[in-house]
Amino acid sequence: MNLLTKNRLDMKNLISLFALFFVCSGLYAQTDSIEKAILHQKVISNEISPEEFSKIGIKWRETVNEPSKYTELPFDQKGEVYYSFLTDFTGNSMDVLFNRSMEWLAINYGLIPAYLYSNKENGKIIYKNSFDLSGNSTCNYTGIITIKNEKMVMEFASISYQQFFPSHYSGDVWVPDKTVDVAIKSIFPIILKKSSEWNLYLNILKSIDQHFTSEVISLRDYIDNYDLIYKF
Repeated sequence: MNLLTKNRLDMKNLISLFALFFVCSGLYAQTDSIEKAILHQKVISNEISPEEFSKIGIKWRETVNEPSKYTELPFDQKGEVYYSFLTDFTGNSMDVLFNRSMEWLAINYGLIPAYLYSNKENGKIIYKNSFDLSGNSTCNYTGIITIKNEKMVMEFASISYQQFFPSHYSGDVWVPDKTVDVAIKSIFPIILKKSSEWNLYLNILKSIDQHFTSEVISLRDYIDNYDLIYKF
């Protein structure tokens, strides 16, 4: 058995391990390890050469040079990016949690009825929202707040990445404005995209993760500190 054959067999064994992890994990997250496993699969299937594999791998290590550089977004069992946060508000009634959540939404977003569903009887608030990412891009999502038994679940689903392309000339042809809206999971696998785009997508993932985490913290702080803020 020559060295190249042995290396390819080792890669196949490695891919099998990564594939098993990917299935057993229930598609809960796209990870740096899975990104690299996908690249391994490309060289095993002869879609890229060993030389190209090595070149991309080195460039990837240089780009993702620390654990915090690659942000792992949580997936649900359907393979969609999905966040769910459970917070305990012991001692707060349904009315208190519901009303303060509605106030928080109005203060932060000024949401209008067309973008908001609320039902105090079942403790449910659903709203559409968006926030700016880098460049001409936006993240759109659905926020779901569920209140029950002095607890609150805050979910973020239907997450999409929207890119705006301004009108321009392409040679002698005028190209009009265009907006492309795709599910955020289509960003993956990043490693197979142009290396010049890697940092853009890595920053998008980090911005999304930080935004949803800060939303939960912001609402919790508003509810917890309400009596102190409005004590007069």
